[in-house]
Amino acid sequence: MKHKSVYIVVDIEGIAGVVFYEYRSKEMSMLNYELLHRNRVLMTEEVNAAARGAFEGGAEKVLVLDHHGAGYNIMPELIDERIELIHGRSEQHFTMGMHHPDMEETDALILLGMHAKAGTVNGSTPHSLLYTKTDGGEIYKLSEATMSMALAGDCGIPCLFIAGDKATVEDALELSPKMKYVITKKHFASQVARTIAPALSRKLIQKGVKEALKNTTLKPFIIKGPCTIRIGDRNPDVLWPEKPEKRNTFTEALDSTIRNVPWYKPIDKIDDGWRYPDRTHPVPDTEWNIPKKKSVKKK
Repeated sequence: MKHKSVYIVVDIEGIAGVVFYEYRSKEMSMLNYELLHRNRVLMTEEVNAAARGAFEGGAEKVLVLDHHGAGYNIMPELIDERIELIHGRSEQHFTMGMHHPDMEETDALILLGMHAKAGTVNGSTPHSLLYTKTDGGEIYKLSEATMSMALAGDCGIPCLFIAGDKATVEDALELSPKMKYVITKKHFASQVARTIAPALSRKLIQKGVKEALKNTTLKPFIIKGPCTIRIGDRNPDVLWPEKPEKRNTFTEALDSTIRNVPWYKPIDKIDDGWRYPDRTHPVPDTEWNIPKKKSVKKK
């Protein structure tokens, strides 16, 4: 059976030509603006390359999830007109959008721009580690890439292709050796890399995705529950929560864990001055969008 609907999850750290995303300064300098803009273009063009390969391979629909940071990095004005894009506040579509209604129509996962998990030596900006333990005694130390594979697996969807830095790709292939792949770069340190040219990376990704869609026998990567998940950020030895809740599936366990890490903040507690009510949450107080009037004391 041909793969007609493809779901692409894309991060930015593993994109060819990207060494780090931005300068962490309080002020947006012209240099930082240029760096951010360039990285976003590089990310967008790898998405376009993967989409071209998918359509050439017989796909009729390509849905892309912007997975980096706030989820607003891909430049929509530059994407292939056949692509549909999920982007925006990442707090509102965590667990990689795998609960999105369109996932019911998806039959193949593609991963782009993937980076190394926390603790990886010579990996691309290593962060995020999901320490997963099942009732059957299996232990998985997942990156965001292999996490995506497991989430798709819960939906019965195989991951056919991955692109990213060498350490990340090799880590994913240990769990699914028959995936097609492109290694975009090799890191000598977290923010020092030997990269292939972005133009070459796009050619290889387009060709690789087209070939990957020919594989109709690859099985989904599934972590059999019940299981628990603990998450580490930069330090692989510091994991949250201390007492994770056991759930029947990987997706349910991840959903529970994400709500119990130090950096989690419910959507209805976040106010950036422009947030509109999410239809899945209670309507926020009017003070969210109407500034409070300062009381003036009478003399």
